[in-house]
Amino acid sequence: MDRTSGLSDDLILKILSFVPSKVAVATSLLSKRWRSLWKHVPKLCYFDPSIDSEFWRASRFVEKFLLLHNKAPVLDTLQLKVSRFCPPTDIETWVSIAVSRGVRNLVFYQHRPCNTALSLPRSLFTCETLVTLKLHQANVVDVPLTICFRSLKRLYLTSVGFSSDKIFVRLLTGCPVLEGLVMAQCSYVTMTTFTIAVPSLKNLLVVNLNSLSKVPGDDFGLVIEAPSLKSLVIVSRLYWVCSLVKMPKLVFARIKIPHGDSRKLLGCLTSAKNLSLCVKQAVDSYPISVFCQLVSLKLCTCSSDWFRLILKHTPKLRVLRFQHPEILLPSLANIRRYCSSYGDVQSQWEQPSSVPQCLVSSLETVEWIDYEGTKAEKKVVMYLLENSRQLKTVVIRALNSNTLEKRHKMLQELSSTQRSSTKCRLSFI
Repeated sequence: MDRTSGLSDDLILKILSFVPSKVAVATSLLSKRWRSLWKHVPKLCYFDPSIDSEFWRASRFVEKFLLLHNKAPVLDTLQLKVSRFCPPTDIETWVSIAVSRGVRNLVFYQHRPCNTALSLPRSLFTCETLVTLKLHQANVVDVPLTICFRSLKRLYLTSVGFSSDKIFVRLLTGCPVLEGLVMAQCSYVTMTTFTIAVPSLKNLLVVNLNSLSKVPGDDFGLVIEAPSLKSLVIVSRLYWVCSLVKMPKLVFARIKIPHGDSRKLLGCLTSAKNLSLCVKQAVDSYPISVFCQLVSLKLCTCSSDWFRLILKHTPKLRVLRFQHPEILLPSLANIRRYCSSYGDVQSQWEQPSSVPQCLVSSLETVEWIDYEGTKAEKKVVMYLLENSRQLKTVVIRALNSNTLEKRHKMLQELSSTQRSSTKCRLSFI
């Protein structure tokens, strides 16, 4: 206790706000000074240890905490991770109390499996103080007709199920100042088109890996109407991108989808400074807008058609990276099978008819991750070495499965290639 006796109450409260509420409450046993300090911490953080915890354990602790927690003027944060047996009525009561006490951050996590609908009090949907809302493992089936999250800026939806598209659209419509939206592994029973229309949105991340066996059709897609976006991430094997509006403020974009309208997709990403693409669809040779701000480009090796096209329209490109498809299947066989389902586009690469401007004036770094040394890969690297006049660094990270003999042969092939830039250093890892 001697080490903490000199600390101010404000500093101790700051420390207690970083630990679970059970730990904060337990400090009341240390001394008279600590007996009531936890009651000033504006945060309730309770995590059930397992999926099958008895619901009464959470109910008893949370109810006692809320009853005795009467020193802090507001309950700034409520974080709950409860078992599947926790009654929805308890959750509704706890959230109602938090709303009445000006909650700003609400985090709800339910252990798998989630068989019951999440019952949130109607007062939550008009909570003027709420800034961050995180829902994980929940089914939302009923919300009021009027939703107004006047102050909500960050919304995280992970493994959340909505019974209808109307509920989802109503939720977003009621967030007039929303800046960040995360949707991961969500499901929508009656929706064929996901519509995200939020004018104020600055950061959007969409990840959906649920129905991997489904093949998207013309009536299934993702519509994004968010002209203020600065960061856009779409990672999915399911969506057919139907529509994107212009995004003049876009800085970073990562797109990994099996299908998409090439013309619309490229036209909406031209303001990005950093771009990562993995799109399994051949690109037509139509004119596209110039990526006048793009300085860093990362391409999946199955998207070489995009490489040929984009390279001609990136006058300021400085960093170029290649990598095999990133999927949630660890084996190389699965990666190859995933690529082959869209055709072996790597082998179809052909060098441009004229040297792109970025190779003449700006490209400085090239990196290839999981380099296999195929004929197409060698052609790309050799072309960049021979034509990039400002190139300073080329890093080749060979696939781990390659034998030492094969790696040595690949190194010899690339090292003997003539380089346009005298400053270029080749690293083979």
